[in-house]
Amino acid sequence: MKLPKINLNANSALNFVGAVIIFYLVAVLGQTVKHNYDLGRQIDDLRTQIIDLQGQKEQLVYSIAYYNTDAFRDREARARLGLQLPGENVVIIPHASPAPSASTQSSKTSVKHSNPQQWFDFLTGRI
Repeated sequence: MKLPKINLNANSALNFVGAVIIFYLVAVLGQTVKHNYDLGRQIDDLRTQIIDLQGQKEQLVYSIAYYNTDAFRDREARARLGLQLPGENVVIIPHASPAPSASTQSSKTSVKHSNPQQWFDFLTGRI
C-alpha cells in the first residue's frame, strides 16, 4: 500500500498553526465559561446562606429580647424553681386514673386459648 504524499508548503503550515490556535482558544473559552458558571452557582448558594443566617439572627435577637423580659423570668421561676408571687396559693391537682370496669376485668379472667388459637383470633380480628 502506498502512502499519500503530503505537500508541505507555507500556506498549509499556516492553516495548521491557525487551526491549532483556534482549537486552543475554544478550549480556554470553554474552561472560562464553566468556571464563571461554577462561580455564579457558588454566589447564589452563598446568598441563600446569607438570607438564612439573617433570618436566624433576627430570631435570636427576638429570643434574647424575650429572655430579658420579666414575664419570662417569672414563668421560668415558677416552672423550674416552684416559686410563687406573694399572696398566691399553689394547688396541686392529682391526675385521677379511671377505675377498671367490670367488663375488662371479666374478659381478663376468661378461658385461655392455645397459642395457635390466639394467633388465629388475632389475624381474623376477633381480638
